[in-house]
Amino acid sequence: MFDIKRANQKVVSAIPLIMRRVNHYAPKAVQVRVLSLALNQFFQQECRSGELDFLLNKSVVIEVTDYQLAFGISLVDKRLQVSLPAQKQDSLIKASSVDFLQMITNQVDPDTLFFRRKLVILGDTELGLECKNLLDSIGLERLPKPIIEGLHWLTAHQVAEQL
Repeated sequence: MFDIKRANQKVVSAIPLIMRRVNHYAPKAVQVRVLSLALNQFFQQECRSGELDFLLNKSVVIEVTDYQLAFGISLVDKRLQVSLPAQKQDSLIKASSVDFLQMITNQVDPDTLFFRRKLVILGDTELGLECKNLLDSIGLERLPKPIIEGLHWLTAHQVAEQL
């Protein structure tokens, strides 16, 4: 008999391993292109309005610890530019995928994660805090509904996996 909870648990527990393998074996150029497209699409409004100008001549590195993924983000000509591996680092924002997902889906406040030492900001902390505050001010409603539902499902199952 098929047990959906057990299947969900197996899928969720395999995600970090799958992502580490994707990160290791997928061509870096493809990863950069996918990340660039996704970030520029999501932050299109902020790039145009100048809300991301604090990233001019700066580089923020995002590290997803359990995926063994770290990439740099900077702003060039009103577009986000991704570097993989990160070329330079003015600030580092580091957390596990579960913690990033909880932050993105507004299930946990970034400050709570920070004070629990699950969200680490190193280097230019003012730059890191500007990034954190910008993310905190943007709602998920700009994403397509299936992606929002998928993020919520993944977050719920990954949090349950940690317990």
